Amino acid sequence: MNGFRKLQQRLREEGWYVEWNLPCCQTCAWAELPYEFEDGTEVDFDKVLFNHSQDCEIELDPPEFDTEDEEEDWWDNYDPEYATPEQQGYSLFCFSGDKKGVNNLIQVLPIIEECGCNWSWDKTGGTRIEISWDTT
Repeated sequence: MNGFRKLQQRLREEGWYVEWNLPCCQTCAWAELPYEFEDGTEVDFDKVLFNHSQDCEIELDPPEFDTEDEEEDWWDNYDPEYATPEQQGYSLFCFSGDKKGVNNLIQVLPIIEECGCNWSWDKTGGTRIEISWDTT
């Protein structure tokens, strides 16, 4: 189990909602958060940590196109692929940027480290936290 999976499991034990590759962008991902865990307990939006598909998309180099129509058709039918935590090894993560959310995240930084992850963040609500881990 890699560091992300360890921290996901460990933070869930602490009542956090921790997910990988929620839909689309930060705005869409926040809208997709459930109000309850599967067991019916309420999700505390000040204890969430997630990334979204734009953070996980594997960038492909498009082929050379002979015409603009070919290029437009390729992009219209483009189906992106997404990296798993086992493939990617790092990501930026969204969390509640209010005072309570920031304090909650600061409190679990030691747990993140105990799970074999590193983090980079200025400990403010205005920036996302980057977390990295070994993929082996």
